[in-house]
Amino acid sequence: MLLWLAAALGVAGVAALRYAWTLPRRSTGWNAVAWLLIAASVACGWRMGGAWGVSVAALATTAAAFAMLAAAGIGAPPGRTAASVRWAGMLPQAGEPRRIGRRIATFLIVIPGGFVIAIVLGIAMRGVATASGWGEANANVAALFTVPLGWAVLVTTLLMQGERRGQLLTLSACAAAGAPFLLTGLGS
Repeated sequence: MLLWLAAALGVAGVAALRYAWTLPRRSTGWNAVAWLLIAASVACGWRMGGAWGVSVAALATTAAAFAMLAAAGIGAPPGRTAASVRWAGMLPQAGEPRRIGRRIATFLIVIPGGFVIAIVLGIAMRGVATASGWGEANANVAALFTVPLGWAVLVTTLLMQGERRGQLLTLSACAAAGAPFLLTGLGS
């Protein structure tokens, strides 16, 4: 019974969010109600079945969000403004420089650079887990979990930074966090 309540609270939360987005002005009250309903859904799901209960409640919540957004997308009138040829800065407008070197540098810093640092963070996580008394299998799983998650967070963080210096400082700080484990072999 509690699981059905969790699912219903999640659907109600999504419906409240959808309603809040249709208002002419931003409504802090409706947004708060919606997020409280979703939080209550998570709490009920957790009380009922732990992570499994939260997953089932989230499934109902996500399905409701998909259905509501699909209906809104299908029913939305077409836009009147022509789309730009610039997709999130991927393509320059006519007459703008291409900045190929800068784009290649960004790619190299974010993708291979971020991945190498994510591996360093994974090794550091394994070292911390081992030093904390975790078993070898659990420490390995924690490291394997840290790499893709760390890489995703790093990629997002690096792409959100406007200056190259900030990107390099972020990578350096993460590398410094993992350096003791690499240099001492604690993460191996």
